Amino acid sequence: MAPNTFYIYGNLDFLGKTAAAKRMLYYAKALADKGHAVYLVSACSDKFTEKDFVQIETNVFVLAKKKLTYSFFASFSFLKYLNRFSENREGPKSFLLYPQSWFYLELLSPLYLILFKKHSVYYELNEVKKYASSFHEPQSLMKLKYAIKTFVFKSKFIVMDSLMRFYKGLICISRDIETYGKQYNTTTLRVPILTDPEITFSTTTATYTKRGKFNIGFSGSILPSKENLFEFFEVVKKLNDNEFEVALNLCGSITDKNLNILSEMNQNSISYYGNLNENELSNFITQQDLLVLPRGFTLQNKYGFSTKLSDYLNHKKVILITDISDNALYIKDGVNGFVVDPNNSNMMYERLVHIIENFELIKEPIIKNAYSTSKEDFDYRLYKEALQTFLKA
Repeated sequence: MAPNTFYIYGNLDFLGKTAAAKRMLYYAKALADKGHAVYLVSACSDKFTEKDFVQIETNVFVLAKKKLTYSFFASFSFLKYLNRFSENREGPKSFLLYPQSWFYLELLSPLYLILFKKHSVYYELNEVKKYASSFHEPQSLMKLKYAIKTFVFKSKFIVMDSLMRFYKGLICISRDIETYGKQYNTTTLRVPILTDPEITFSTTTATYTKRGKFNIGFSGSILPSKENLFEFFEVVKKLNDNEFEVALNLCGSITDKNLNILSEMNQNSISYYGNLNENELSNFITQQDLLVLPRGFTLQNKYGFSTKLSDYLNHKKVILITDISDNALYIKDGVNGFVVDPNNSNMMYERLVHIIENFELIKEPIIKNAYSTSKEDFDYRLYKEALQTFLKA
């Protein structure tokens, strides 16, 4: 296969520390092999040239110091700049769109890059966005404004779904999403959550645990309803009421509203440590006894796959998850982690009691098997050939 130039673009800061940016960086590192080059291009309203890119890995270049844009006309201008920039580079080229909730780029890409410019454009399908509001409060006539906003939100992404047929192919993060995507485009590649098992983690002197407690950690965006945290808080309270001495430690982004909710709960067993940088996040995860993903069933969670799982496995920790999305495809209960049914507080409590009471006996084999799963299923290097072949021009 002749060397290809890949352009990964979206309303995304590819130099950021989000799960989306990390996933696209793993794609780039997998693609930038055998002479291929990869450009990570954030949607911006300014023209850009080669000098506006920084090389962050061999043959991986990121557009730097450009302000993100989300408007209709600026998104159209960006696509014109992207097309013009790609034409300055010889050889075959292909494009991958990382879509987000700002839909103008997603609306214009098929019209301009595919139908007008005849480029090979692919689509990263990691979430069914019309279900992204499923964890919010229900619609009602008493909340007409919210109901209208929800209707508009879902309607525009129903339109976006119909445009998936124009892309050359879809990259899907889970089995359910792949099944969903095939309704619109039968050319798909499933690439699960990715990680780098060979990465080394930095540690600091900061402490993110409670001495004398069994420390349970949760990291990532703190959306209590999406992550089923309110039910999990009650499970933690029940453990402490039964003298298990448990501390729940949280870190990650959080809205002011949810931070106030946490503060008002006034539970000494729950601590929030802020939205930590990457080094401190690794330090936080490393210090916990157990890491949890207590997500309940929503359509958003069904058609997703939490990237936190691969991070948890990579840190060689015992994990407890719910059987949602593809979790149980990779995690086997009592082998490389623990799995409970979603929205089952009694089962969650009983499994936690088992883990705490038998922790010293079970942790070593569980951690060993979990790390093997990270290397055998989620290492981005495993998907080099598949991604390069699928995304060819």
